[in-house]
This record gives sequence, C-alpha cells and structure tokens, in this order.
Amino acid sequence: MRRFFGFLVTAGALALAGLVGYSLVTSWLYPEPLTIETVDGRALIKATQPALIPFSQPLDNSGYDVSYPQCKGDLPEKFVGFAIVGLNGGKPFAGNKCFSKQWEWALTHDAVAVYINTADPGNESPIRYGKKIANDTLERLNKYAIAPGTPIWLDVETYNTWTSPDRSVQLLTELAIALTAAGYPVGIYAPPAHWLEITGNANLALPTWLALGPYTDIAAGVADSKAACLQGSFGGKTPDLVQFVATVNGVTLDRNIMCGDPTGLVAPTK
Repeated sequence: MRRFFGFLVTAGALALAGLVGYSLVTSWLYPEPLTIETVDGRALIKATQPALIPFSQPLDNSGYDVSYPQCKGDLPEKFVGFAIVGLNGGKPFAGNKCFSKQWEWALTHDAVAVYINTADPGNESPIRYGKKIANDTLERLNKYAIAPGTPIWLDVETYNTWTSPDRSVQLLTELAIALTAAGYPVGIYAPPAHWLEITGNANLALPTWLALGPYTDIAAGVADSKAACLQGSFGGKTPDLVQFVATVNGVTLDRNIMCGDPTGLVAPTK
C-alpha cells in the first residue's frame, strides 16, 4: 500500500512538473501580446526612453548616413555635424561587414547614432522575434563598444518581409522597449508610404526620421528637407530628422537635416 501511495505521489509530481514545463515552454514560444494603446483609432508605438546625453555646444544640423552599400566607396570628407551608421547588412541578424571602418569615420564628427534593419517574416511570435532582434543588436553594440546613450534608429521599410500591421506594431514596440531598457534611446526611420503599409499608419511616441527619396540637386534636397521639418509626416507627428538621397558626379550619398534639438537623436562624441 505504501509503495502504491508513493507511486501515486511520484506520478502526480511528475505530471505537475510536466504541466509547469509545458506552460513555461508555451509562454516562451508564444508570449502574451503587448497591450497597445490607441490614439484616434490607430495603434500607438511607444517606449520609455533612458536618460539622454545633453549637448554642451551647438551642433551643425547637417549629416550623412552610411551602411553596407558604401563599403566599397570612399566615405565623404565634407564637414557635417553628425553621422549615422547602419549596423546590419540590410536585414536583421546580418552584419555590416565594414561597420568598424564606418564607425571610426563617424566618430570624427561631432555626434553619432546607429540604425538597424527590421523585419517580420511571420514564422514565430512577433514579441519573441522582436526580442531576438534586440538581443542580436545588443551583442553587436557590445562587440563594437558602443555605449548606452547612443541612439538606435529602427529602419522600417517594405524592402524586408512583413506579415501584418498588428504583428508589426507588436514587434516594433517590443524591440523599442528592449533597447530603451538597455539604455539606448530609440527612434523610427521610414518612408511614409512604407510606414502606412507595414503598420497601418500607427502613431508614434518616439522620434521620427523621415525619408524623402532621391534628388539630383543638393540645394533642392536641403530646401525640401527644411520644409518637411515643419509638416506632418508619419507616426502622427512632425519629423525630427529628414533624409534625402543626392547623386552628384555619379556618387550617391544619404544626406540629412536635423529639424531641432539633437538630444536623443544623436549622441555627442566630445
């Protein structure tokens, strides 16, 4: 009788452990969706920003951004106030093979930031996939000794795979929460049409970096960028940064205009 009772106790304990284990594995594979606020009927993507590094002197409001497409070319020498470098090779989990060289160049400017590529192939929970992108990003930032306080911009474009607006909002929110919790300010880069398709035109309580597109004349790009700073773009707000792409003498460069206070958009290098 005692043996039978012991068997029942052991069997019960094993069953309970199995249920607990199953529950833990299930919650890991399929975490509960985030609670997303709405504004005017549209989702609101937000995260609590960490302490921002202040600027002790004025910053020139012009800048470049570079990444893996510029690996084979010379980096621009003309003075600008800031530089933003892509950490990835066009997709999440892929590295920019010349990041070290480009980051060294970026640090010769008065301020810097990093951007990462984002996507949602839809083959697992968007929360879990967002955590994966965040963890991979944090490992790369640590590898290159990029300290907390350096802003990280999330590049959101249709060139990568996306599944649905609801999933996109969940993934981007989780990614922003994870990176800001680690001490990195976060903003969103997107062309407005891409943002509309990917997120259903979600609102943002994060800085925005507006992509205008190609120009053949730098002066026209600068003028349109300054005008765009005063107009609504995506995320339900005016942009904090504006990018235009100019091709001059066969050389194509991404150029940027800062719309106002640079705090939290780029970090001072001095």
